[in-house]
Amino acid sequence: MDRVCENCAHPDDDLALVHRVYVDPEQAGTAAARQIVDDPELWCVSCRSQYPFEPVEDDTDDLAP
Repeated sequence: MDRVCENCAHPDDDLALVHRVYVDPEQAGTAAARQIVDDPELWCVSCRSQYPFEPVEDDTDDLAP
């Protein structure tokens, strides 16, 4: 296993390319409540289950070993 999650640094074979999403609870219900980071990151299933993110549409080419 050569790859690690770019969020938690845990080694994992099941990584997905995602866009990190920051949520501002003080602005809940408004467009400003969510900020989506442009640069994609590889995240493990644990991080994807705990933190807000948006999947990258076509991540098959970026995940090739």
